Amino acid sequence: MLIAVLLAIPALSFAQDNLLPNPSFELVEPPRPTADQARLGALPPLETWLPRTWTVWSNGDAEWRCPADREAAHGGQRHLHLTARQGRAAARYGPIPVSGPEAWTVRFWACGTGQLTVSATDATAEPWRDQPLQTFDLQAQWTELALTWTPPAACRQWCLTIATEGAAEARVDEVLLTGPQWATPPWPPPAPVAADEHTLLYLDFEQPLDEDAFYVGGQVGYTSEDNQEGFGRALRLGAGAYVACSADEHLNPKAGTIELWCKLLEPGDNGVQQPMVSIPGPEGLWLGKDQYSHVGLQFSTGWSRLSGAIAMGYAWAWQPCWRHVAACWDEQALTVFVDGKLIAWEPRPKLSRFLGPELRLGSPGMLMDDLRISDVVRYRVPLPAD
Repeated sequence: MLIAVLLAIPALSFAQDNLLPNPSFELVEPPRPTADQARLGALPPLETWLPRTWTVWSNGDAEWRCPADREAAHGGQRHLHLTARQGRAAARYGPIPVSGPEAWTVRFWACGTGQLTVSATDATAEPWRDQPLQTFDLQAQWTELALTWTPPAACRQWCLTIATEGAAEARVDEVLLTGPQWATPPWPPPAPVAADEHTLLYLDFEQPLDEDAFYVGGQVGYTSEDNQEGFGRALRLGAGAYVACSADEHLNPKAGTIELWCKLLEPGDNGVQQPMVSIPGPEGLWLGKDQYSHVGLQFSTGWSRLSGAIAMGYAWAWQPCWRHVAACWDEQALTVFVDGKLIAWEPRPKLSRFLGPELRLGSPGMLMDDLRISDVVRYRVPLPAD
């Protein structure tokens, strides 16, 4: 499921091992509206929309944009435009786990005036530390730039940062990051996922839920509103909504993957806990957004946390739009992905021997579609050994 602005995306050519799910800044989402925009119910201007999976910022007399300008982009429709007279404009991707001494390669296209610096930000511990890797002199014509970096032995996670250096105007497009091989959810997916021999539960919500197999209470309906063409209807959970089925046959506590499309109908900082998939009770599982805007997957035993992978405050700036969420677990790792990006992980987690009997789907105030629960880890990322 994607909101309308994400639909007609030109096909771009990238190496299959690119670890960036949004390398050309094509996929965007609305920022927090101003007070006037919120009062009028108006969307922020499209040139101010945020590139998904990236963090962008500026300070001083600098600014960033992701304009929808096919002629100005190197490929596709959008690119990242950074300008600075004084101060700095930057884009960051990460954190990225470091599993060993493997080298990482960054390649991207850029043009403009002034200089652009690529940094590796060591995010192992606070405070994060930028290590400038290389500063490039920008050319008037699009030029492919590249560098290779090997993390120091003590580094356990890092961020890729691309930023202006001094007075500059830079256009950046088609960023390629390669390193250790990952298996991550394809995003945006070309089609809904399908059931196979490892699927324990698959729901596309094209037909109403079988009330012999599911408990359905409160305001629960089905809608095609805001759905990406080709994905059909979605489950809508309103006031008092409660949808549940048996956990015993639909979830394996020892290994699995949960995948779904979800649209929260309020901003992510609404102060409300919104589980997407959960097993309530003392022996439980929880995947969703909590009241503090943290996003992640947790297992509990005796009402206490057993293990979990949580991205602190990740949903703070979320506005209502469709997102793809995937979570995996086994004795090697817990991992959580949003929009194809790894946002949280925990190596060697403690897993429950058994879970409660009820599997709850969603919670009030959301749309859900294309839910698949499997008994295997479908997406694998190499993580630090310690």
